[in-house]
Amino acid sequence: MSSKLLYYDGENLRSINLQGHLRGLAWDRQDRFPLIVGNGGRILKVRADAPASLDSGTRHNLRAISVNPSDGTALIVGNAGTALLLDEEEHFTKITVPTFENLRAVAWNHDGSVALLVGNNGTLFKFSRGEVVTVDAGRANLRDISWRPKSGCALIASNCFAEEFIPSPNLFSYEAETGIVKPLNEGRADLIGVDWEWTGESALVVGYDVVWHNAFIGIFAGSTLSPVPFENKHVYPVAVAWKPSSDTAAAVVTATGQVGMAEGGVFLWDGKSLNPIFSDREFFFSDVAWTWKGDRFAALASKETRTFNS
Repeated sequence: MSSKLLYYDGENLRSINLQGHLRGLAWDRQDRFPLIVGNGGRILKVRADAPASLDSGTRHNLRAISVNPSDGTALIVGNAGTALLLDEEEHFTKITVPTFENLRAVAWNHDGSVALLVGNNGTLFKFSRGEVVTVDAGRANLRDISWRPKSGCALIASNCFAEEFIPSPNLFSYEAETGIVKPLNEGRADLIGVDWEWTGESALVVGYDVVWHNAFIGIFAGSTLSPVPFENKHVYPVAVAWKPSSDTAAAVVTATGQVGMAEGGVFLWDGKSLNPIFSDREFFFSDVAWTWKGDRFAALASKETRTFNS
């Protein structure tokens, strides 16, 4: 198995190949390197295109990583309720989470005081000051998190069905002050990625229609989710990232449900339309992240990535 790390600086694309099935990435606070997590407990620090492995102390598959903006601590989540803290001195601390469900996403808020961890079967935890608190969020698989800038509110993307094909809301809000989760939208699209733009006026939400296998890309503003026109048959968007300090630039990456059905691709959103800048028939994307300064982004793809398991 192999993965690909793609860099884009606004003009040029370049990539490096990495070993293993890698899933999630985040930049360190100084934008020096991306930290990457993946299957078998793999954690890489990719500096000057040279990947260095860190000993995570686990063999569970790791899925997502978020860097704390206040102290640089990375919170990492993965399968079987795995949660780890990695400090800037490369010391790991295991976080005890009361679940064996697979955790899919993690995100610190704007000041690094609170993080959310989400996963399968409605798994949702609040993490703050070393304490883990369970939050009720239904039964569907939760897929991504985005904190509204300078607020205590987060959006949570979800599959549209729970177990046994029970319909479920596919977008929720979370209020840190009250700890309450509220449904915001229903439909037949699995929503897999979400990100607020820097002003907090709107968020971009991506996923795909589970019946017709069409891409879904929508703008959430206020209280409604409005679809964006997009030529989208057999396109499977899985992650989105807004460029910091821009309301007209976002990166969207795609995967596939089955090899031969779709390509892995990278699109740029200019506020009105999506423009392709890269595609690959062998590598399928799972994550994308801009640097903190927003002068470039990195996107992560693997030959093994599938939309339903990203």
